[in-house]
Amino acid sequence: MYLYEGMEKAERKVRAVLVGCGEQATNMIHDVITYIDEIEVVGVCDMNGDRADWAAARFGLSRSYRDLADMLGEVEADCAFVVTIAGLQAKLAKQCVEAGLHVYTEKPTGTELGDVDELLAAAKKAGKKVGVSFNKRFDLAYRDMKAAIESEGFGRANAFMAKFIGGYRTNETDLLRVGCCHFFDLMRFLIGEVEEVFAYRYEEQVGRHTYAVAVRFENGCVGNLTFGSLGSWVNGYGMESVEIRGDRNMIFADNGRDFTWQKPSKIVASDTGLANKGTQAVTEEAVPVEILRPNYSNLGKLSTKDFFINGNYQCVKAFAQSLLTGEDLKVSGEDGRMALVLALAVDRSVEQGRPVKIAEMPEMSKRAAR
Repeated sequence: MYLYEGMEKAERKVRAVLVGCGEQATNMIHDVITYIDEIEVVGVCDMNGDRADWAAARFGLSRSYRDLADMLGEVEADCAFVVTIAGLQAKLAKQCVEAGLHVYTEKPTGTELGDVDELLAAAKKAGKKVGVSFNKRFDLAYRDMKAAIESEGFGRANAFMAKFIGGYRTNETDLLRVGCCHFFDLMRFLIGEVEEVFAYRYEEQVGRHTYAVAVRFENGCVGNLTFGSLGSWVNGYGMESVEIRGDRNMIFADNGRDFTWQKPSKIVASDTGLANKGTQAVTEEAVPVEILRPNYSNLGKLSTKDFFINGNYQCVKAFAQSLLTGEDLKVSGEDGRMALVLALAVDRSVEQGRPVKIAEMPEMSKRAAR
């Protein structure tokens, strides 16, 4: 039964506790949860009492918690949404798993591989699921991109190009491990597993640098990635883009919103014998470009909410439905781990000045041994 378009009335619910009530949690994940009937919030926790009290009032709770152990000991729940400082998330999620809860973390799952491995090992032992907020897999533009790649006539993807350039960061590792993890995951989602990376880095000072990364995928596709922290957090245009090339097909997404698809031109003449020895083997006629943009004018529709266009709604909902149905997660903690491994491979390539095969990473052998 639908409450409104895209919003179903749930027959069953999962009881959730919210760990972290900061800006990202409050303005994104908590907003999303208010729209999903499958989730019932039964507890909130944050070291900042005012933030915790605000979240408790928002979800109709009579009290909030400052200490995670206190909440886990007193509140009966099925899962936890952990949205806090990136470096703490894996440890807090592990604490929730050991208390018997499934967990959903904001990206990244963690910034240190040891912490992520301990979380995943604890989850496996407890039989609990670990989800991660790789919402770009559900972003409308990237979903259109995925459909285009898999459509008849696109041909095999042969080139992947991505750019993500934001503002200054506070430390050396934050750009790759936190900021760029979305794109490490997105290229696996769109193209497939990565075989090798070769990276260069320009560094102005700690927290202000640019990476140029060449990528080869296992399926033969090649790619170029440009990541940087010498841009701006408030001037959004030109901050993020993804482009994929097929057989005379070009698809492009700008800022995760506007989607463009240049389909193959019409071939009006073909010189298969290359008799003229020219640079062009065919004579072509242009065809119209397909452009899709979200509609922001109908503010009452779920489909025009930022968190729906960006895919956060669908990502959280998929996690809740997985808990209710028993189906596999669409985005798992292993995906979070793989994004971190790719970030570490880029770092290694910069440090050693050579191409790095993903299979040679010690982290991959540890993964196989689990």
